[in-house]
Amino acid sequence: MDPDGADGISQYMSHSPPQRARMHRLFLIQELLCIICEHVRNDHTGSIVAGRTLASLARTSKVFHHVATSALWSRLEGLSPLLRPLASDLTVTPETAARPPSMLMLRRPLKLAEWEILRGLARRVEHLSVHDPARPVDVSIVLSLCHPPANSLLFPHLKSILWNDERAETFSFIRTLSGPTVTSLAITITNDSRKWYIPELGILASLPYVCPNVTEVTLPTNAFCNAFPFISEALCAWNNLKEIKCGAIEGTALAHLAKQPALRKLSFSMLNNAGLGLESSLPSGAFSCVRDFDIHAANMSFLDAFINRLGGSPASMHVLVDTNPPPTSITSLFTTLRRFSSTHLQDLSLRLMTPPSPRVMPVHPLHLLAQPQPPANVGPYMAPSINMMGHPNSLGYQPPLALNGFQVLPLGGVSTSGPPPTCHTLTSRDFMPLTCFESLRKIDISINHNIHLDDDDLRSLVSAWPHLYSFSLNDTAGWRVKSGITQIGLIAMLDCCPDLQKLCIALNTDAFIEVPSDREGIENTAVRTLGLADSLIEARATVAVAAFLSDIFPNLTTIVAWDSVVMSRRLNAGIYADRWMHVSEQVQGMNKVRAQERRWWLSDDDGESEACAISQV
Repeated sequence: MDPDGADGISQYMSHSPPQRARMHRLFLIQELLCIICEHVRNDHTGSIVAGRTLASLARTSKVFHHVATSALWSRLEGLSPLLRPLASDLTVTPETAARPPSMLMLRRPLKLAEWEILRGLARRVEHLSVHDPARPVDVSIVLSLCHPPANSLLFPHLKSILWNDERAETFSFIRTLSGPTVTSLAITITNDSRKWYIPELGILASLPYVCPNVTEVTLPTNAFCNAFPFISEALCAWNNLKEIKCGAIEGTALAHLAKQPALRKLSFSMLNNAGLGLESSLPSGAFSCVRDFDIHAANMSFLDAFINRLGGSPASMHVLVDTNPPPTSITSLFTTLRRFSSTHLQDLSLRLMTPPSPRVMPVHPLHLLAQPQPPANVGPYMAPSINMMGHPNSLGYQPPLALNGFQVLPLGGVSTSGPPPTCHTLTSRDFMPLTCFESLRKIDISINHNIHLDDDDLRSLVSAWPHLYSFSLNDTAGWRVKSGITQIGLIAMLDCCPDLQKLCIALNTDAFIEVPSDREGIENTAVRTLGLADSLIEARATVAVAAFLSDIFPNLTTIVAWDSVVMSRRLNAGIYADRWMHVSEQVQGMNKVRAQERRWWLSDDDGESEACAISQV
């Protein structure tokens, strides 16, 4: 709805003269008006449009004024909107080199009348984000708001606080915001080097007593933050927590939270020594009511012990590790998860934290002059034998083999001198323990190991997950061995998983020699972005691959391949990235042509139907 949309309400008015027009009694129901205004407030068209619409509703009628004004001020991004309606000489935005041009500052203290206006606006606020990067306020404003000329709460109806102000001197303002109505508290301090001082730690420890009814809490997640003992103390002081997101917590706090019956979501970090004595510190049947786990750990050494102490059956398990897990621990984790109910676990994620590093522009190697080997039957088409660098195999060059016999791409640099690093290759046997969970809907695995699956492997896995909508394997590191999944396996996967919306695997394109004369007969209209990791592709196969992908993914708009820092450091990464980008562009064009053809067919069918109807008459 826009400002002009208020005129549409006239259809609900009576047909009496305009000066005697009355609002339809339907709009006298306050609950209905609240639903309408809340819908406008949450409209996806953007906060600016929603704000203008609510302001128009507030000016349309006295019936709308109170509800629309409350909705307009219910969610506040930053503190500057509270100061805009006050006197023009109260604030200034100086453009100096020391401060950002849009930094709002006070010229003088607030007068009593201005405090009353500000309190009238603040009492309507229910959800507050303290800092707005687009319209920041000076520290002096925040400190002034800490001392209103009254003992009552400045924000008496505040329900949620998002504290995202990195400045240490403003943290005392959180005490002014806190109150018994607050049920959601999020302190999102992202500065890893920030040191918490004694006054701030004291305020942090007091929050459970000034906000006793908090049910959702987010506390600083930096594992090396000196505030983590006080975070643990605060978590133990709240008794009705349903959702927790925090950094490292002490073992005593973990044992306390393990017995909380209201807890449903838990996100935390484990220190290096936190797993010691886990069997004795955690009670049997711990976290029996938690449905969603998000665990950040230095390694996976404690996970088996932690999972074995859990009661109940979680619906999601997300694990982020700092060091690459050994293959035995991965298999052990998947096997340990089998103690959970096969109908509950829906979301599983195991990812290795990748430190940020600059991309490397690969140096294109010299073209290898070689005679092609005899063709090998890879699928429905005859394809020449292709080495891992994308060139025909020659008598003088053979791609390196891993210890388990799979072909391995050179890793970690732009030179192929010396043997490649030895990595374990995960196969279908490693993932097979997960096939007992028929309710799995999302699988996200990204670790620093090779992956090899063929068509039969993929079919045997996904046939156990009929409700799968997201499937991603090594989207960051790549599979690093030549994939055995051809178009046959991909089509079988789409047939087994009709709800699939997100996919990232490595595809074998050897069989794509020319565009087939007939289509495959199956399609997925939900997938719009397809991840193909480090899939190899020959230049001559781009058109055939694009035709195939356009056929089975008619709404596909983007193909993501060789698109990570890790994969960009591999030999010939730039070549393959360019080829897949070319495939993506061709798919977009082909899909537009197919959409045109479908419209033509529909119009022809309508014309034939009309002609048949006329002939029958």
